[in-house]
Amino acid sequence: MLARLALLAAASLALSGCAHSAAAQGSDELSIASAYVEAYNSRDVDEMAALMHDEVQWISIEGSEAAVFANGKVDLVEQMTAYLTSPMATTSELDGSVTDGRFVAVREIARWSDKDGNPKSQSALAVYEIEDGLVRRVWYYPATP
Repeated sequence: MLARLALLAAASLALSGCAHSAAAQGSDELSIASAYVEAYNSRDVDEMAALMHDEVQWISIEGSEAAVFANGKVDLVEQMTAYLTSPMATTSELDGSVTDGRFVAVREIARWSDKDGNPKSQSALAVYEIEDGLVRRVWYYPATP
């Protein structure tokens, strides 16, 4: 369960650096995703929920396999609420994005401190689908150190 929460959190963070990019690129999809991750970084689950489609899905891609880790707003809100109160919660920033219609692809850099206070980070690719102004799906790819 902890690994599942960590995966969801890392994916949730994928767009935290979008705030400055959204205005520059003029992408409504990027702006929506950015607002979602800003809410995550602020630990504001209510604001995150307001930006989630009722049928939101969080999908992990590993090789040729895909697994749905959250299916629906209620499920994702429950998981994020639990994760955001854990000591493993991270923050994140983006290192680039590409918007194509309703899809936003990003490279996420997640950051946290280990038990000794040493800074740690990892990156991953994610693709966010925005539907009706809300986060509908996120495909999250394996993280790299």
